[in-house]
Amino acid sequence: MFEILEKKELAPNTFWFEAKAPLVSHARKPGQFMIICPHEKAERIPISLAGSNHKNDSLLFVIQAIGKTTNEICSMKVGDSFFSIIGPLGEPSPIEDYGVVVCMGGGYGVAALLPIAEELRKRGNRVIGVIGARDKSLILLEELMREACDEVRISTNDGSYGTKGFVTDVLQEILDEGIEVNHTFAIGPVPMMKAVSNMTKPLHIGCTVSLNALMVDGTGMCGGCRVNVNGASKFACYHGPDFDGHQVDFDELMNRQKWYANEEKHAFAVYKGEEEPHSPLCPYNADLDEIDAKWNPNIPDGINLTNKKLKPKERMSIPRQKMPEQEPDVRRKNFEEVALGFTCALADAEANRCIECGKPKCIDGCPVGVDIPRFMKHIKAGDYLEAAKVIKETNVLPAICGRVCPQETQCEIKCMLANKGESVAIGRLERFVADYERQYGGEFEWTPPTPTGKKVAIVGSGPAGLTVAGDLIARGHEVHVYEALHRLGGVLIYGIPEFRLPNDVVEMEIDGLRKKGVHFYTNALIGKAITVDELFEKHGFDAVFLGTGAGLPRMMNVPGENYKGVYTANEFLTRINLMHADRFPEYSTPVTVGKTVAVIGCGNTAMDAARVSLRMGAEKVAIVYRRTMAEAPARAEEIQHAKEEGVEFRLLTAPVRLIGTEDGWVKEMECIKMELGEPDSSGRRSPVPMKGSEYIMPTETVITALGFGVNPLVPNTTKGLELDKWGVIVADKATGKTSRKGVFAGGDSITGGSTVIMAMGQGRVAAQALDEYLKTGVW
Repeated sequence: MFEILEKKELAPNTFWFEAKAPLVSHARKPGQFMIICPHEKAERIPISLAGSNHKNDSLLFVIQAIGKTTNEICSMKVGDSFFSIIGPLGEPSPIEDYGVVVCMGGGYGVAALLPIAEELRKRGNRVIGVIGARDKSLILLEELMREACDEVRISTNDGSYGTKGFVTDVLQEILDEGIEVNHTFAIGPVPMMKAVSNMTKPLHIGCTVSLNALMVDGTGMCGGCRVNVNGASKFACYHGPDFDGHQVDFDELMNRQKWYANEEKHAFAVYKGEEEPHSPLCPYNADLDEIDAKWNPNIPDGINLTNKKLKPKERMSIPRQKMPEQEPDVRRKNFEEVALGFTCALADAEANRCIECGKPKCIDGCPVGVDIPRFMKHIKAGDYLEAAKVIKETNVLPAICGRVCPQETQCEIKCMLANKGESVAIGRLERFVADYERQYGGEFEWTPPTPTGKKVAIVGSGPAGLTVAGDLIARGHEVHVYEALHRLGGVLIYGIPEFRLPNDVVEMEIDGLRKKGVHFYTNALIGKAITVDELFEKHGFDAVFLGTGAGLPRMMNVPGENYKGVYTANEFLTRINLMHADRFPEYSTPVTVGKTVAVIGCGNTAMDAARVSLRMGAEKVAIVYRRTMAEAPARAEEIQHAKEEGVEFRLLTAPVRLIGTEDGWVKEMECIKMELGEPDSSGRRSPVPMKGSEYIMPTETVITALGFGVNPLVPNTTKGLELDKWGVIVADKATGKTSRKGVFAGGDSITGGSTVIMAMGQGRVAAQALDEYLKTGVW
């Protein structure tokens, strides 16, 4: 799809590319960038755009071969294709009527200046271009810059061409000539941009810089690209990449840019054959034969499960069956699934605990309305495939829900047995049935419904989007799912570790939808490459569902949170779950985990981050939470697993500041003890700091898991879409309808963060209303 149409060498190790990317090509604006990935195991790296060729549906860009990934790209030939290109990303450059503008480019930063200079000149500005390099052989794109600017001047460090010195020396020449400069743009190496900013600030000349910070996803989800602007953390991929250079903390930026210097050096050495790769810390192919012992069901004497007429008292005497699991000291050293699943015997015993009450309430507790008593009866009868059919009548993702949904607070809490003891393990039985069907279900069976002729776009391939897709394809509508990342699954893939939810389970569920006729597209950034308006007007969709999921992560807002070694949980888990940093350098994305790790927060994401840290070699991992365990939002099972694996819990504790080393790595965290006060708006008691209780906690890695807002890309580009004061899409709870006709929403895009099954429940509600709208046209 992303075929290389042209490649030429501009200077030693620096190449001009033209590559197919229709969506990005037509939406790109000056100053924006893309994320490119040459192959499945490579890093996702940000590259500024030099322009586009609408005739060829292509992008123009320049790449310098520096490390492993850029060398891999520069070794590709015309006719080869990139694995992934996503964009356009970031906000366009501020093109205004400045007057005289000096555009300064260092190295391949000149490429990013080209479209900016062209647009500035179109607006009537006098544009003076300045190209800087070490010597004449490294001067790039001079001819194109001369076409874009009113005039171009050159600087070389050695004086081999143009002014001897730096771009700032040329800027001084311009000022000395009496030219009144109104604004400057500087794009290139960070020291160059810092020098231009420092020079222009006392002169009161505006300075716009483009920051190419560390990135993973590039859509504002992970927070890895944060930079310090005017004392506040900003995300370069969302708020930028352009910033006021006078407000940027360049020293902090340069320090963060060195975060993975050692890892990048090793990866490049392995690529060149100069070093052997480090062995992965934590294997995926652990031998589980020894721990997969015979798990026999626990059945009281005198109870015969073949007797289909067991009395309620007899059923209630059967204890809840224990889920087979890897032992803690074994599982913390591998990424294999912790819970091994019920055997047939265990499933039979557990299903027979259901007393078949006359007025079952368990269905009411299920957000997607699974007919639980009916699928239980099929398990008791040994007809597991029929049980799977019952579940799939209302749940298109049973293998996923059976693993990660909090049944203990939903369907299971409604179970009559929960009144006097432990409920039936509904979630574990759901997983058993789904896994059994996956292994023994035979050929895929699907009878397509009569087509309605209606066409629906679903934005996001997470649990809400997949649920809507499954429900609508079953009703005969044409369904198209757009995913921004290069892999389908949304949070199910990037957010949940494989020891809780294996990727092949997610891919199996998605493949089932694909076989039913659902169309899937990756690398499709709705809100940037295509707007919602364009989905209706240019692509002919009759309705749109927004299931865009998580957005900007919440920060601690304490001093030192931009030190190296400080992650948001989204970035940390995305590096490992999506980009496989645990298999570095086979996969090129790195991650660093110290011997001591502090995870801030106590939700499921915090548990995931803590348990992944152990598997990545941490010797001591602590959950730091400002409330008590009673207020912790994580599932009890996840907390128990974390404790069993050795995670420490420091409750009623909050971070005050982070303390770093001289070279910018976090080394300690100052904490303060808390006590609970009055309840807040969530109903939980508010934590109150205890004066004088501060203490220092040594830590080499800090991971913040404090929740997140919604993804802002679609709301910011969709007319008529009402948002609340937090930027969350306003949608009717009973229908998923938004304020924009034909647009529905569900999942984290309307909650700001929830569970998989709640997102699916909202998707199911929206699908029903969406189907009615498509049939009647009534809004």
